[in-house]
Amino acid sequence: MKTWLARGLLFALLGGVLLSLTPPQNAYDGPLRLARALVEGRTHLPEFVTWLEMFRHDGRDYLAYPPMVSFVLVPYVLITDGTLGQPFANTLLILGSSALLFALMRRLPGVEPLAPRAAVAYAIGTPMLYSASAGDVWLLMHSEGNFFLLLTLFFVLVRRHLVVAGFFFMVAMQTRYSLAVASLTFGMLFLQAAPPGARLRTAFRSGLWFTAGALPALAAVLVYQWSTLGDPFLSPYSAGWREWGLKGPQFSTRYFWRNLPVYTYALPTFLPQFPYLRFGAGGQSLWLLSPFFLGVFVADVRRPWVQAFLVTSAALLGFYLIYFGSGVAQFGARYMQDAYPLLLPAAFSAFGRPGRGWRIALDVLLVYAIVLNAYGVYVTRFLGS
Repeated sequence: MKTWLARGLLFALLGGVLLSLTPPQNAYDGPLRLARALVEGRTHLPEFVTWLEMFRHDGRDYLAYPPMVSFVLVPYVLITDGTLGQPFANTLLILGSSALLFALMRRLPGVEPLAPRAAVAYAIGTPMLYSASAGDVWLLMHSEGNFFLLLTLFFVLVRRHLVVAGFFFMVAMQTRYSLAVASLTFGMLFLQAAPPGARLRTAFRSGLWFTAGALPALAAVLVYQWSTLGDPFLSPYSAGWREWGLKGPQFSTRYFWRNLPVYTYALPTFLPQFPYLRFGAGGQSLWLLSPFFLGVFVADVRRPWVQAFLVTSAALLGFYLIYFGSGVAQFGARYMQDAYPLLLPAAFSAFGRPGRGWRIALDVLLVYAIVLNAYGVYVTRFLGS
């Protein structure tokens, strides 16, 4: 009973912090607008909103975002009657991801005792705290991707229901297309769980069940794209860029040196007077804002699940290093939020080793991360600096 009360108090406190920062509305709320339209039976917005990323097709106005970003908000619109804003939905997703991360890590060998710290680290020790304070469309997409990727991991590793897991993975992947590379992790997990004598055959069968679960979510997106754009394989995201005109290739090694600082060493600007720090829209290093992620460099790679998690984390980093954008305007390294469900447990595996010193080091880094992210939110969101 005491354990459950402690957990309830932990998440009540995290929820209180996140909700206290959550604004009632955000002007960049295109996905919520489309979700309301879907509930009303429309597949497009009633008018072209100039400050949203939109395009026009056959005389109708569409959002240039993956349709799943709005699909997952439809239940929220139905439950709230469409009266609550997008930032509140974003905050609920962050809090839900924190709870899922807690439940997942309680079952991962080597990090079980660190689950409460992981929940705190995710919610208020990373730029997810800033995300809760804004709730715009670009941050919402990452929150959705995190939530459904964590659901996938939970149903693969804890509940062991591969059909359900496959469904949630396709939802995650259709909110953040880059999460397709997480297939590497799930392939490795299926192989690791298979018996030695029939490893390939069993892993292949697991993959088939996983794929079967993914098909309904994929079908919903393809039907939407076929009915609106006339091509099931043309996403609104691609259609938008086609209309606006993408200057240069979407992926190229020429972007590497431009993107590298954001993902490695970019710092806020130091000022001689209050507020002393300015968090520029170009972004700041993940390792600076949440230094407990440095644990990945000394992760306990003897554990099979750590190996599987690190493969996708590294692939996502490589993917974004050669992508034409770096996430601007942003606080932190926005695109790397996609890797949090995998990167954070892998980083915490370093601090799960025997010895009190590892736990002390983690606590010091966690306190630093909470203070810096809270100050960053204060300076950026409330001072406008």
